[in-house]
Amino acid sequence: MNMTLWIEGEEFRLRLEEKEGGRYRAALNGRDHDVSAEFINPDEVLLNVDGRVFNVTLSRKADVRSVYVNGRRFQVERTAASRVSGQERGRSRRKDVSVSMPGRVVRILAEEGSQVMEGQPVMILEAMKMQNEIKAPRSGTLRRLGARAGVTVEAGAVLFTVE
Repeated sequence: MNMTLWIEGEEFRLRLEEKEGGRYRAALNGRDHDVSAEFINPDEVLLNVDGRVFNVTLSRKADVRSVYVNGRRFQVERTAASRVSGQERGRSRRKDVSVSMPGRVVRILAEEGSQVMEGQPVMILEAMKMQNEIKAPRSGTLRRLGARAGVTVEAGAVLFTVE
């Protein structure tokens, strides 16, 4: 996945390549980094970038987001549609949602084939004695619901897909 971001008015080009085991190879302005992510909840993640750990919290409002990295606030804007390169225009609208740690599916809140909105809870997952809402990452159609209530899932398992 390729994207262009503006952070505090400065342009950054980001390329993410998913590796196995929940790891990623990220190229930021041409410089490569090894990255892994552990999601605490849908708006908070612990990022390990080249061995350094960052606590990242998101505050979403349309195309402008506030991102807090270890408590420091950054304003991030995504690429405007008119600026998207040809290679990004053809990218897939499919988004797999996977789990970062083992857990048990407590409840399914939406049916396969139904329309979901970005941020809408799709299922409840219990991990480490905490129940977490697993939300749709974008608006679309819920496809391939890969788990059912009462089932234990392993880290990295795809829970559902939104197209």
